[in-house]
Amino acid sequence: MFKITNATKKNALLNEVIITNETLKLNCSIYPNLGASIQKLNSNEIEIIDGITNNEKGLELYKNKFNSSFLFPSPNRIADGKYSFNKVDYQLECNETSLNNSLHGHIYNKSFNVTKTETSENLAIVTFSYKNNGTITGFPFSYQLDITYTFSENNLQLDFKVTNLDEQEFPFGLGWHPYFKVKNLSSSTLNFDGNTKYFLNKQMIPQQEIELPFKTPLTLGSIFLDDCFLINKPLTLFKCDDYNIEIDFSSENKKSFLQVYTPNTRDCIAIEPMTCAPNSFNNQNGLLTLNPNETFDWKINLKF
Repeated sequence: MFKITNATKKNALLNEVIITNETLKLNCSIYPNLGASIQKLNSNEIEIIDGITNNEKGLELYKNKFNSSFLFPSPNRIADGKYSFNKVDYQLECNETSLNNSLHGHIYNKSFNVTKTETSENLAIVTFSYKNNGTITGFPFSYQLDITYTFSENNLQLDFKVTNLDEQEFPFGLGWHPYFKVKNLSSSTLNFDGNTKYFLNKQMIPQQEIELPFKTPLTLGSIFLDDCFLINKPLTLFKCDDYNIEIDFSSENKKSFLQVYTPNTRDCIAIEPMTCAPNSFNNQNGLLTLNPNETFDWKINLKF
């Protein structure tokens, strides 16, 4: 039986929605006030998600690492935080000061409300909602974002619903920034169907598509990755010593986008499905727009 409980902490940023299933040995933790991000996913006593600790040190880590954060309205980077849309110029906050970029949108540190919970023998469902009234610097558009987690045996499904509450259309993209815990990254393998990636300038902004310097499936060895890949199917496989995962994400675009990052610690890997490329507000690669009163749905399915 699945159970959903709430843990309230002295620092509200550390509040948790906890999903458990004793039979499946499943233990998960979602932080509503950190952008509804999942910071724990343990199955059969194996750590899958590499999240933060529930303390001030964990909060400091989240500011720099964006563990499992959701990326909206601009996944990855926007060069100098600048873009133009419908002949109007906008300036986003540059929170990546070292490279002068706007990084990972603005919902990663916002507070979401729990609007639905449901449990049964086979499922646990939690919906988190956030509404913005056009108060974000550089993105003065009103919208609502609903994120639904559905847990079942060896599976997590994420459903996103973006609703335009504004009187004008706006540009956007969506992404997810999970890190997966790995004991031996060098022997792990990454697999996807694609043969190109973006060449990046010194500001980590895509310039043009180039051929992959490796074949897939890729045994990671000592390779360092911080790249956006253009893939033919919205599907990625990752295998390590303790578990295998499959990330399947819906896409209405002809191209699908996948960011992969291997930190120098070599104890985890970020595998990030995205609806668009970095700097999409400027290069238009995968950029989506939403008209007033319309909605957009996106889905990620994680099998583990």
